[in-house]
Amino acid sequence: MTSTNLHKETLRLVEASEDVVITVVGYFYTVDFGPSHPQVHRVGKNRRCTCPDGVSCPAVGAVVAYLKSGGERAPDPPPGYYPVAPMTCPICGADAVYDRNLGSKQRGAGWRCIQAGNRHYWEDQVSALRQKMADNPWYYPPVVVRDGQRLLAYEGIKPDDTVLYPGLLRSEIGEPHRSNQ
Repeated sequence: MTSTNLHKETLRLVEASEDVVITVVGYFYTVDFGPSHPQVHRVGKNRRCTCPDGVSCPAVGAVVAYLKSGGERAPDPPPGYYPVAPMTCPICGADAVYDRNLGSKQRGAGWRCIQAGNRHYWEDQVSALRQKMADNPWYYPPVVVRDGQRLLAYEGIKPDDTVLYPGLLRSEIGEPHRSNQ
């Protein structure tokens, strides 16, 4: 379906039903065209519907129109988490395909690169973990009571906090010993 035909189909569906409802659910937009088109669609931030029509689905155009009119944006997933397998490998740009054996609740949909197999998947996961470690200086974060609530103070101790445990920074313990490297 060409982009012009997709736009016409989207307008036809939207005009045919005043009951079009778009909501943000997790990292997706759900599109319900109402009784005239009974299937509910899930559109990702990659402008692709999870239905067999993919990028050609009229729900994609409906989400674009929804966002242009000021609709709520879906949140970005955390680094290394894939709600759906990417179309291209984030390491080399080659095509990527879904691999159910690599998926998990913590990492989302598994995928593999058609050129490098699962090696690029794991390189991407290691890169995400390195970034998380760089963003979090704490080995053990401080534990404080703030405003009557006990919490982990990743942002550090504030003057009015009651300190239960002062925390331990990664820089205070140095690099762990690594054998066989």
